[in-house]
Amino acid sequence: MEILSLFLLVFVLGLRHGLDADHLAFIDGQTRYNWRMGSSFSRWVGTLFSLGHGGIVAITAGVLGVLIKNFTFPTYFDTFASWVSIISLFLIGTLNTYNLLRTRKNNEEFQLSGLKGKFIPKLAKGTTNPLLIVLVGALFALAAETVSQTAVWTLAAGNTSEYIPLLLGLVFMIGMMITDTIDSMIVYKMVNDSSKFGAAASRLMGWVIVVLAYSVSLYLAFTFFNPWAELNFEIVGVILFIFLLSIFLFVSIKSKKTRSEATLNK
Repeated sequence: MEILSLFLLVFVLGLRHGLDADHLAFIDGQTRYNWRMGSSFSRWVGTLFSLGHGGIVAITAGVLGVLIKNFTFPTYFDTFASWVSIISLFLIGTLNTYNLLRTRKNNEEFQLSGLKGKFIPKLAKGTTNPLLIVLVGALFALAAETVSQTAVWTLAAGNTSEYIPLLLGLVFMIGMMITDTIDSMIVYKMVNDSSKFGAAASRLMGWVIVVLAYSVSLYLAFTFFNPWAELNFEIVGVILFIFLLSIFLFVSIKSKKTRSEATLNK
C-alpha cells in the first residue's frame, strides 16, 4: 500500500511540475512560433517538451536508485531545495506581473516569462524542429530543483526494488506530459482565435500564473517555518490539475462560440 501511495504522490508531483512557470513560458512561446510558421505539431509542443524533460528525470531516478541505496542527504539539503523553489517562484511571479503591466500599457501581445528560458539560446526559442524541443525539455530537467525533487522521492522508494525508482520516473513523466500537453493545446486554441478573446485569454493565463507563482511561493515559505500548516499535497495537486483542465474547457468552448458568431456575421 505504501508503494501505491508513493506512485500516486509522484504522479501528482508530475502534474504539478507540468504547471511550472518556466515550462509554461517555453511551451507558450514555442506553440505561438510553430503556429505562425504553420507547423503541424504546434499543438503538441508541450508533449514533446515533457518527453525530453521526463526522460531525463526517469533516467536520473534509475541511476540514483542504484547509486544511493545507503546514502542520506545532509540536513541542509532539503532547506536548500525548498528555498530555491520559493525564490524562483517569487521571481517568476514578479517578472510576469511586470510584463503584464508593461504590455498592457504599450498595447502589446503578452507572453509568459520564465527564469530558465533566459539561458536557452535564441535558436531553441524559435524552432520548428521537434527534436530540438525535446532536447530543450531535457536541459530544463538538469535544474537544481528538478534533480533534488527526483532524489527525494527516489530515496523514499528505499530498497523496495532496483526498478521502482525508474518506474516512478516514468509515472512522473506521464503526469507532467498530461499538464504540459493541455497547456500547449490551450495556447494553440488561443492563438488560433484571431478575435479579441484570444488576446484576453492570453492575459488571463498570465495572471493565473502570477497568482499561482506567488501563492505557492508564500505557501512554501509559510509552511517552512510552520510545518503544522502543510496541506495534503495530493489534494493540492489534483485541485491545480482540475483548475488547468477547467481553463482548457473554457477556452475550447469560448473559441468555438466566437468562431460560430464570426461565421454567422459574414
